Amino acid sequence: MAGEPQVSFVIPVYNEEHNITNVLRDLHQVIENHPEWRGEVIVIEDGSKDRTRQVLLDEIKKFPATQLILHERNQGYTPSLKDGIERARGRYVMYIGADEEFDCSEVPAFVRLLLDPSENHADIVLGVRWQRNAYKLFRFFLSVIYIFLLNFLFKLRINDYNWSQAWPRDFFSRVKLRSGSLFILPEIIIRAHDLKYRIKEIPSNHRGRRTGKSSVNLRIMGYALLEALGFWRYRRSPEYSALQ
Repeated sequence: MAGEPQVSFVIPVYNEEHNITNVLRDLHQVIENHPEWRGEVIVIEDGSKDRTRQVLLDEIKKFPATQLILHERNQGYTPSLKDGIERARGRYVMYIGADEEFDCSEVPAFVRLLLDPSENHADIVLGVRWQRNAYKLFRFFLSVIYIFLLNFLFKLRINDYNWSQAWPRDFFSRVKLRSGSLFILPEIIIRAHDLKYRIKEIPSNHRGRRTGKSSVNLRIMGYALLEALGFWRYRRSPEYSALQ
């Protein structure tokens, strides 16, 4: 595809040998239906313990537009996401999970708002899981409490902080992100809000996992909450800058 990409799709992957094949297939089908995007796909294999790496090495032969970043050891979700964003060349960057819970057929709804030249344009698009039927009750309540706390602390009205999102790539050259946890996505939203980026939410279907197990646990959620509290204190201080 000639020219620089309009949209870069970033997919961090860890232990998703049974899901990543379908994610790549579905995403590339959408990209092929929209050649005007000149889309590129960046996959970060984060030192998986299963056969994810071998599956990816086989799969990317089918998709020349896919770049593969290999971590020799597991570094975590946030470093993987940052590595993918740093490699991206597109005008916009969209994060997509590797667990097949997000339906790639929804991608055009995100990109449409980003590329819309009218007043309906959005700088940042957030997917919102209006229904989380696939969640067990405990995880559902954790998510609800987490969103409530973030909105309370940061005085925002966001309905979903940790689902598929799309951002302008130049945002990341302006802003120095601090987070080393799942709080990275809320941090992006909060800083973008403070910098007056136009943020829009769109409904998204949460399909739930078909195979495999989520790596999110209470320890990971607790660390994200600690980082949120630290960022809340920083944001209230005279030293706060949305850029730093």
